Amino acid sequence: MKHSHVRAILAGSVPNLAQWFNLYLYATFAPYFRTEFFDADSPNSLIYVYGLFALTFVVRPFGSWLFGRLADSKGRQLALIVAVTTMSAGSIALALTPTAHAIGPWAAVILTGVSILQGIATGGEYGAATVLLSEAGTRGHRGFFASFQSATIVGGLVLAQACLIALVISSDRAAISEWGWRVAFAAGGAAGLASLWWARGLTHAEPAARARQADRASTLAALFRQHWRPLVWVFLLTAGGSAAFYTYTVTAPLIIRETFFAKDGAKGELTATAVVLAAFIVLMLLQPVGGALSDRIGRKPLLIAFGALGMVSTGVLLLVARSVTSAVAIFGTLAIAFVVLTCYLSVSGIAKAEVFPAHIRSLGVGFGYAVANSIFGGTAPLVYHATTADDSAGFIVYMTALVAVSLCAAIWMRGGVATPLDASDKPAEH
Repeated sequence: MKHSHVRAILAGSVPNLAQWFNLYLYATFAPYFRTEFFDADSPNSLIYVYGLFALTFVVRPFGSWLFGRLADSKGRQLALIVAVTTMSAGSIALALTPTAHAIGPWAAVILTGVSILQGIATGGEYGAATVLLSEAGTRGHRGFFASFQSATIVGGLVLAQACLIALVISSDRAAISEWGWRVAFAAGGAAGLASLWWARGLTHAEPAARARQADRASTLAALFRQHWRPLVWVFLLTAGGSAAFYTYTVTAPLIIRETFFAKDGAKGELTATAVVLAAFIVLMLLQPVGGALSDRIGRKPLLIAFGALGMVSTGVLLLVARSVTSAVAIFGTLAIAFVVLTCYLSVSGIAKAEVFPAHIRSLGVGFGYAVANSIFGGTAPLVYHATTADDSAGFIVYMTALVAVSLCAAIWMRGGVATPLDASDKPAEH
């Protein structure tokens, strides 16, 4: 691998890692800080905080439009820098926000405002980072390069879980709920700003095709009018894939921690957190493997494998998470589920980037992803907690149907042919 390729991977993946670390701090610590922003005696406080987590997804389409246009007109790396800065500022603000005990309902108002701001930043960052890493690779190796985007998404989960396990070891639930989550958010904000400082000298050459086509408008009107077919395809593929991702990485780990805590208290919670962290590391390491494999066999076989296997693995994972307290069994179940998830996660970014031309690629990838993710992905934890009491059968049926939609999109996908992404190195056609 050339030195320039390594620099391109670092330029896109390190800020991306910090971005998702900040996002998943919210999902990981929500069960702890919920009592600081809402009534501690309310049985719905967890639904409220996950409702705000879902709100971050509702505003993602706006962020994808705003930053997508910026990335297509001014450069992918500039859009990434602005998005990460915005996300980091939000985390620092949360770390300093007074709780409901001090300022009453205004604490929830501030939490809502920060959620909206971070949702906009995340919606814009996804398209910029995905396209930057997809364009950085050479033909025949694009899947491997692009997989570092998904690897750093999972890396954000790993860092968030590592923060949690460090706090679980050094304190207790009450302390984490009182001040531990503040330390985590402060660390996330600092990490985001540090990642931009570290990557400041890692330049990324924009594709010549995009520069030559800068006069062509990257607008929603152009996207809907001229590229609606790939946009619909991205939406359908993302629907089940993003719902599965958040079910596997947010909902299932929370269920596992609560199941272990109910049986063995703080010791069980520590065990569950360690098992989940180990499984997340496996998921992170699987991403470049999936990306490299897709360079050999194509994106389509992996996406079909996810759809077919995901219709089974989702239900199995949720049922095991609710009833099993064996660390080995939980790790094995998570590892198998994460292999299935890798078939989608490792190639979804590059597959989406390959269906749009350079001048509208960031907007097309980001907007199609953001709309589907806002409807199905970010709402998955909320839907689970709002509809599931003692029986998760309804939610399993819901998830199975969504994964089936992604399977249909994968079957619909063309494979084994040159893509618009390959034209980045060729003279633009007019």
